[in-house]
Amino acid sequence: MNSIENIVPIGHRYDTTEYEDLSDNQNYIHWVETAKLYERALRARFLTQQAPRSTSISSEIRVLTLRVDHSDRANLDHALSTTYSNLQAGDMLVLDAPAPIFAGKDCASQRDLVSRALFKAGFDHSMIWAGRKVLEAENGSSIVNRFLPSSALGAGPPQIPSVTTPLKVLPQQIIAIGRRGELAPPAERTMRLSVVMPVYNERETFREVIERLLAKTIPGFEIEICIVESRSTDGTRDEVLRYKDHPRVRLLLEETPSGKGHAVRNGFQIASGDVILIQDADLEYDLDDYEKLLKPIVSFNSSFVLGSRHPAGSSAWQLRRFADQRAVADVMNIGHLFFTWFLNLIFRQSLRDPFTMYKVFRRDCINNVRFECNRFDFDHELVGKLIRNGFWPTEIDVHYESRSFRQGKKVSFFRDPPTWIKACIRHRFSSLHIWPASI
Repeated sequence: MNSIENIVPIGHRYDTTEYEDLSDNQNYIHWVETAKLYERALRARFLTQQAPRSTSISSEIRVLTLRVDHSDRANLDHALSTTYSNLQAGDMLVLDAPAPIFAGKDCASQRDLVSRALFKAGFDHSMIWAGRKVLEAENGSSIVNRFLPSSALGAGPPQIPSVTTPLKVLPQQIIAIGRRGELAPPAERTMRLSVVMPVYNERETFREVIERLLAKTIPGFEIEICIVESRSTDGTRDEVLRYKDHPRVRLLLEETPSGKGHAVRNGFQIASGDVILIQDADLEYDLDDYEKLLKPIVSFNSSFVLGSRHPAGSSAWQLRRFADQRAVADVMNIGHLFFTWFLNLIFRQSLRDPFTMYKVFRRDCINNVRFECNRFDFDHELVGKLIRNGFWPTEIDVHYESRSFRQGKKVSFFRDPPTWIKACIRHRFSSLHIWPASI
């Protein structure tokens, strides 16, 4: 393993015409020290997990501080591309950029735009800090936001282990730390899609779903299927074990069923792809929708996509239609309307279907984000925390045919709804980031 002591801090300013040394700036020195600690944490925690896709890393790791004064889209892309070509795999970047990064009609948050630019250029494991003015602007001009702590608005990790000097971020400033990836930039290589599939008591449908997935090809992607089986009682585990040696399947067996959210969280831990897509082991959703869900991410126009079961402009009332349980379907449709309204109110969104199974996002969107929920309340936590992290969802219509409780639906009428309200409120203010060494 390369020694962290070999890191050499260097620094430049980029304004399209000249570079200026920033190595002696005291604030940048603090950020360089933070980047060193982050690199050490990545080696200890993440790089060993990504080993199957790794190449060699230079024995001398450098930290480059880059200040971008003219922060339009083209200038930032060019600055990061130039920086990438001047670094070696494993080198760290500290990016200093003022806000707004991109003016115009792009409705994404400033942090998301910086994150996309880093990913596009070939930097991974990005971590972003934003100043107070940036956070307030992203969260809307509400009086309430002026009184909320920065952590509730999505600020970066407030405390870094072993760093005694507080990290300084100006009100309209964005600081990002990223690692020069070992792979080529995503536009120059085949990307990897990790399909995370929680499986519990789905013997009737699992084999058909997995066979369709294994037969599926997507131009520009290789697909790995991350199955988390939760000790089913109907023989599903035996079906799952048939695929344990398949080269495209990564399998994790849980000893006890702890809920869908718990299984998905475990799936995140074994996923190694650039992009994560959550897929149930039933047939409610259409696998042919993958391509259009991935398109905004591949084109770098979005970081987080939701496959909406509610077409734009249509009524949510008829989302679920159970031929054998019509009254139950009506109650669930009313509940969906209420909980969608509640989540939109809490997180200041206007989403049509935040609880869809199809949640697709770049893996680095959840870098160093703490997740806690185990059941279906995980939907609320995941969407809420991604929004707080600056990744506002893009909704794309998908095909959906609901199944009833008699056909295997597992949501509890009485147990789950209170946890959804609790999750929305709690995770509007709960700890968002966690330093990777302590995950």
